Amino acid sequence: MKTRNFLTLTLAVLLLAGLLSACNVNVNTPADEAVDPASEEPSELPAANTDQVNINPEGNEVGGEVKGPTSTAIPSDAKYQKDIVIDPATYAGKEIVIWTWWDVDETEQENIDRFEAATGAKITYVNKQFEVYASDLVKAIATGDGPDICYFGSEAIPAYVTKGYLIPVSDYLDMSKVTFETSQSVADFFTFNGKLYVVPDTGPSTSKLYFRKDLFANASVDNPYDLWKAGKWTWDEFVRIGQEVKSDTDGDGEFDIWGYYSWQQEQLLYSNGANYVQWVDGNPVEGLSDSKTVRALEWDRALNDQYGIVAPYDPDLDPTAMLVAGKIAMMYWGDWLLYGDEGLRAVLGDNLGIAPFPAGPDATVPYGDAAAATKEGLAASAKEPELAALYLLYKRLPSDEAEEEENRLQAESDRIRDFGSLEVYEMCMEMADNAVINPCFGFTGLEDIVSAVRNATDMTPAQAVEAYKQAAQGYIDRTWKGE
Repeated sequence: MKTRNFLTLTLAVLLLAGLLSACNVNVNTPADEAVDPASEEPSELPAANTDQVNINPEGNEVGGEVKGPTSTAIPSDAKYQKDIVIDPATYAGKEIVIWTWWDVDETEQENIDRFEAATGAKITYVNKQFEVYASDLVKAIATGDGPDICYFGSEAIPAYVTKGYLIPVSDYLDMSKVTFETSQSVADFFTFNGKLYVVPDTGPSTSKLYFRKDLFANASVDNPYDLWKAGKWTWDEFVRIGQEVKSDTDGDGEFDIWGYYSWQQEQLLYSNGANYVQWVDGNPVEGLSDSKTVRALEWDRALNDQYGIVAPYDPDLDPTAMLVAGKIAMMYWGDWLLYGDEGLRAVLGDNLGIAPFPAGPDATVPYGDAAAATKEGLAASAKEPELAALYLLYKRLPSDEAEEEENRLQAESDRIRDFGSLEVYEMCMEMADNAVINPCFGFTGLEDIVSAVRNATDMTPAQAVEAYKQAAQGYIDRTWKGE
């Protein structure tokens, strides 16, 4: 594996993840260069199809079963593709368009071929460049020229929905009856006014704490996974092992192995039971001033200033390259880094360890990891929304019993290869079931507030929160009102 290729891949995915799925803060931007959110108007999305959205003055409906209004035309409880009774006369000659930022893979193409044969319809698969995907999608939906099926992240709730850019998937599919696995946490996040706007697939797609087993073994220090198994994986233990694994290996008086480094930040809040947005009586309220958030921000700063376990910023290296090079013992970043011929498992082999982020002192749940929020749903520009919803169901089902067994065996083999063991895979599944989706992009401009708070190094975190909390609520209120 060549490091240059590995970095190119990871940086490209990071850019996309930042665009669609997360509010990753650039911790290296000087405070005096940060945007002053209080002086900026939030950017607007062009209005489109607003008659399709019923903004509930009582607020967002969160929780409950994964279900919603359904169309009886689609048998949501089908176990196999062959179970779906399709009348080609209903769909023959129709077309559905799918927008992505990647080429169709072999599995997807097989499903497309089968679906076209079963329905007589045509599927057009469009690979948009990820740099323009989000902007092009919004413009195309607004003009009615967009796709039937699209991919989006946490920006959908509430910003996209209040602008009328999406059609509820739950108008066509009953997610309480589907036979493939779904995630309740994903369903809760993407439910708005009782309508579900995505197919809430489950799986181990969360950011993870990756670590090098050898650095802990060489220093005779407990590693994160063993601490997690023993029920001792906390912020305090994170600091302890981060300090103990630091090392000056060449005797020049400078540390060349550090405890931790990351470009991702939101897990510090989630692991302490905090978030940027809270729901109070069904309405969104800024979560920055919550004491749990302030404590997380204070601890984040202490990791650098007080505990000294975070590696100095290196503009030539990302956290992945630093882990591979043995310069850091732990990093926290996306799920995508694990897979493929140039992924972390292929590069580090059995030396790669995986764990959740440690629990903070205010945590009330066993996990607080950042979810991969990009999901699949129906664009408001869909000319064939029922046919598109049928394909969303169809592609997730095996064709028959034989393919189901083949898929099961292949999945077990893949899990052992990628995660190291089925035990670690099961842990990652639990992490995914409890993962938190970053709400920043759902409230236009809120990510600027978070960046300003983190970059206000001339203040304490509590002072920065106090200075910016009113501006944060202002952005939230504007998006909530559909402005």
